[in-house]
Amino acid sequence: MVSDRFSNKPTGLSPAQLALLRQRLKGRGAGAAVAPAIPRRAVRETAPLSFIQQEALHVTQTEDVPPSYLGTALHYFGDLDLRALRESVTEATRRHESLRTALVTTDGVTAQVISPPAPADVALTDISELPAAERIAEAQRLAAHELARPFELSQSPLWRVRVFRLDREEHVLTITLHHLIADFISLGLVIQELGALYDAFSNRRPSPLPELQIQYGDWAVWQREQVEGGGLDAQFAYWRERLSGCPPVLELPFARTRPATQTFRGAVRSKLLPATLSDALRELSRKQQVSLYATLLAAFALLVRCYTRREDIVLGRGVTGRTRIELEKMVGCFINLVLMRVDVSGNPTFADLLKRVRAVVEEAYANQDVPFSKLVEDLQPERDANRPPLAQVLFNLYTAPAAPPEIERARFRIFDLGDYRSIHDMALFQDIILGMHDSGNRLMAELKYNRELFAADAMEQVLEDYRILLETIVTAPEQHIQELTRRAGIACSQPES
Repeated sequence: MVSDRFSNKPTGLSPAQLALLRQRLKGRGAGAAVAPAIPRRAVRETAPLSFIQQEALHVTQTEDVPPSYLGTALHYFGDLDLRALRESVTEATRRHESLRTALVTTDGVTAQVISPPAPADVALTDISELPAAERIAEAQRLAAHELARPFELSQSPLWRVRVFRLDREEHVLTITLHHLIADFISLGLVIQELGALYDAFSNRRPSPLPELQIQYGDWAVWQREQVEGGGLDAQFAYWRERLSGCPPVLELPFARTRPATQTFRGAVRSKLLPATLSDALRELSRKQQVSLYATLLAAFALLVRCYTRREDIVLGRGVTGRTRIELEKMVGCFINLVLMRVDVSGNPTFADLLKRVRAVVEEAYANQDVPFSKLVEDLQPERDANRPPLAQVLFNLYTAPAAPPEIERARFRIFDLGDYRSIHDMALFQDIILGMHDSGNRLMAELKYNRELFAADAMEQVLEDYRILLETIVTAPEQHIQELTRRAGIACSQPES
């Protein structure tokens, strides 16, 4: 098994490069061949849907699911060159087929349809004539509305950039992408590329960005060939064995009565962990030679054990799906879901529990190419119309998002939408997603939950219990887990709805 020794050291490698390194370390000395490159497809104007696109589109068409968009608002200070910005959007759209893609249904079959490159439009709304004291609030209102404005899936592009002028040297820029053509890494890539292109074009320099080797449609074709041609048979076999006999559902005791069919309306609560605790968790991970994710996952599995009295716990994790180097700089929706089956039986020390979890995490990552929808088809678990299959609770770790770009003679920062930031209309496909955000400083716990299943105060209690348990763990990781939960005061407590 590959060691997790790279996880907490600055290697200078991207996640895809690190994954490739791990694979090569597994096979070194055994004559392991390097995987062949993903080929470019012959027909450039169309491509099949990827499996994640197919599944997400099916849910949105058959269930009451809010549209899922990715977006950000940037506060720009400096003289804005609108010509250079439009050229930058045009060039980014040319570079990435996903930014020129529509999803078109013909004879019952939906496919990606890619438009040829064309000049892009960047709409400008001027609010500089408003009194200065009113401009920020109006910009917040307009930006929030723009980030939520619907797309028509059959019409490309499924992304847009808009500018709101507050003053001659103060603007707000919104960037919105449909989730079916992009993921969170893609949003960061778009921000960084627009910054690099704008910096070049506003100074009459050529684009500094290298051409992509392949496009998202090429990967979608290749992904289907891997699944249908047997390229992932070994990974399917791993998951069949790994998930054999696992409990069918994870039901939290403080959930309300479920509706007859699954609902998808989410809300969110968050808690910022103290700096001392965040540092202690990183130090514990380093000493135990595990990733920060493994440490946080082990603690959360222990918390779930307290709530449910179960010792065989299956949690999901969203992964980027970018396991090949040629996918790193590509805009597209690559996300996938893998399962972490954690054994919390007996009464091990937390340090010993970490060893169990490290093995679980490494093996899951090594077998993450199986599309989750195809795994469900393969395993054929007992299905309930009112709950998601296989994984009802997810636990994720997010690293710091891409910073606003650096531009000569200008500066950016994230624009705060204030009271117009909506937290009640997100689409949520699991019961609960606990996401830990690692900015390099303090960790933040963000709990997204189905608001028809859980009360807000119950979710606040989960976050507080998790914080207390983490505080207890870092002080005595050699203690047995039953003693840790007793000391944390949650061994018998359960949040009330």
